Amino acid sequence: MAELIGARARWFPMAVVALVAAAVAAGPSSAQSAQSSAVPSVTQSAPRGFFGVVPTDLQADDYQLIQQANFGTARLPIEWNTIESAEGRFDWGPMDRRIGGFASRGIAVLPVLFGTPSWLANDHAIPPVGSDRLQGAWERFVGQAVRRYGEGGAYWSTDYRLQFPGAQPKPITTWQIWNEQNGPKHFLPRPNVKKYATLLGIANRAVEAENPGGQILTGGLASKPTGSGGISAWKFVKKLTKKKSARNSFDHVGLHPYARDDREIVSHVKKMRKALKKGRKKKAQLWITEVGWSSVPNAAAPKLSTTPEGQAERLTKTYSRLLKKRGPWKIGGVYWYTWRDFGGGVCNWCPNAGLVTSNLQPKPAFNAYTQIAG
Repeated sequence: MAELIGARARWFPMAVVALVAAAVAAGPSSAQSAQSSAVPSVTQSAPRGFFGVVPTDLQADDYQLIQQANFGTARLPIEWNTIESAEGRFDWGPMDRRIGGFASRGIAVLPVLFGTPSWLANDHAIPPVGSDRLQGAWERFVGQAVRRYGEGGAYWSTDYRLQFPGAQPKPITTWQIWNEQNGPKHFLPRPNVKKYATLLGIANRAVEAENPGGQILTGGLASKPTGSGGISAWKFVKKLTKKKSARNSFDHVGLHPYARDDREIVSHVKKMRKALKKGRKKKAQLWITEVGWSSVPNAAAPKLSTTPEGQAERLTKTYSRLLKKRGPWKIGGVYWYTWRDFGGGVCNWCPNAGLVTSNLQPKPAFNAYTQIAG
């Protein structure tokens, strides 16, 4: 549903940072407390990395605030088409600053490897498969990313030490491959399980060569993708797991269960668990790498938009249910889409899905989240 957006650095007054920090310290508003009291308290704890965020329009002050909001993981795109815009020339600078900015604050990064460069394809959503040149270039890129940011990666022993003196490295251990590959927007000309299995297998081989033991997470599957040729998440997984080679090329599965409410999300999770069991991957974790709602009602997307109070209520109920069943449902993490409101251009409800407004004013959902993740 949502598109991963590259980060752009801008500066906001520190007074705004103090405002959000004060909101964290103050705890939930009385309105939010009333909403939360309607939901059974969550007694099961979860590791900090379970609580993830998908930041869009990432700005300089966001790193500190995301840390204060108790997020443990940030999901970031490593966009091949941007990093290697010319064959053989890699520009890791912007990515270094984003990954380092989070790592230096103890926040892990879940990278999404995505985007075919223009010297290989006419559109970044065309997967790099079908020829030795395409597949070889993809394998080299994945290898380069792992060599830089994985265990023992060059970045951690060189530039990171210069950029963040004294900060502990936080190498990437799990790699997400592509984004919403079961929908026509991100996998052109149309979703194709066989092509994705090839893409996944190549990435798995590249990661294994550089970091044996590194984990492979499938791209986040939209539960019910819109557009011609879309394949439901559970049907896609059933097809993907038919062949042993494909089953062995990933460790865990990503899901984007965009839905009206927590009950519908739970139904999507159960369908995925059933598909994984049937596909002989019952031990695989299910990572909810995007979930969220807009805080502004939108007639074009009534299921995914609500009021600020409604956004907080849906967040609370969804996280409470997923945390309670984290063990039986093997939920590896839940990532809120998105951190702050932004200018638009992705989907009709996405721009107002943030926990804070574009100028960092906390919404009721912000307090709800910090209570749950705290």
